[in-house]
Amino acid sequence: MKLIQRVKLILAEEPKRVLPNITVALYDRDWKSADDFLGKAVTDANGEIFIEFDEKKYKDDEDGPDWRIESLPDLYVNLHDAQDKVVYSTRDVVERDKFPKLLIVPVPRAIAEQLGFTETPPQ
Repeated sequence: MKLIQRVKLILAEEPKRVLPNITVALYDRDWKSADDFLGKAVTDANGEIFIEFDEKKYKDDEDGPDWRIESLPDLYVNLHDAQDKVVYSTRDVVERDKFPKLLIVPVPRAIAEQLGFTETPPQ
């Protein structure tokens, strides 16, 4: 089964401000084994990415015998700078077994500026 996750980056201090042109990697957090990489993309003009992945990318021993019912991916994102270095992660605030239609990620202004955000009027 294919899944699609929509992620939107917003400025934490001004939630109506979106963050375009930011590299985002999506992961499934595992609690007993290595995390599962689900995909990577650059946010569009709306501050959004869409990552499509197969259930096999996150299914592992941690998921129950009938994992489709018992376990959903525990999603988090890493934000990467121009040198592909991770400068921000939501790994520590993962909600278990949640698969929202839209994963909204508030990014602190200092991190957004580090990633190339500049002051432009909201549209």
